[in-house]
Amino acid sequence: MSEVEPRIRGQQAWHRLTRRAFLRSTGLATSLTALSGLSAVPALTSEGASGSAPFLSEDDTEVLTQIVERMVASDASGAPPVRETGAIAAIERLLQQLDPSLTQDLPLAIRLFDWGPIVFDFTFTRFVNMDAEAQDESIRCWMSSRISLRREAYAALRNLALLGYYSQDEVWPGIGYRGPLLKEGVGS
Repeated sequence: MSEVEPRIRGQQAWHRLTRRAFLRSTGLATSLTALSGLSAVPALTSEGASGSAPFLSEDDTEVLTQIVERMVASDASGAPPVRETGAIAAIERLLQQLDPSLTQDLPLAIRLFDWGPIVFDFTFTRFVNMDAEAQDESIRCWMSSRISLRREAYAALRNLALLGYYSQDEVWPGIGYRGPLLKEGVGS
């Protein structure tokens, strides 16, 4: 019997998921989706530990930067480019502060995103070497993939991209946000 066995009852189709398939699909999914948890907000505004080793390698940081550039509207009129904001540094601080069990698979997801066009789409170039249009198509393939772990990796990276970019003060005027109602330190 396959791990997911389709069955028909009346007019509705449903799937019976085995325990093994469930555990396999939820392990990585849980850690990737947890990256968008509410605990992320304070981490984005606080300073990281000085002298701590970076969470991502230089190569992974470049891949993540290009992913963020394509996932947010940084090419819109008046929006600051991702590389001119602290978005990637904010994501790095967040990843350093989260429980390692939540973030341990993220470097692998980033590398898969980079090599994904070769592995999944049979496009013989890495994500970082593609032009903007091809990168957008690659991201759409991740978003709509039949492979659930691919969709979950897309969702986790998108959450990180949105959290990192839109947490930056210089981005706020472009989206009509005037900042927090209470300034830091007020009422303390």
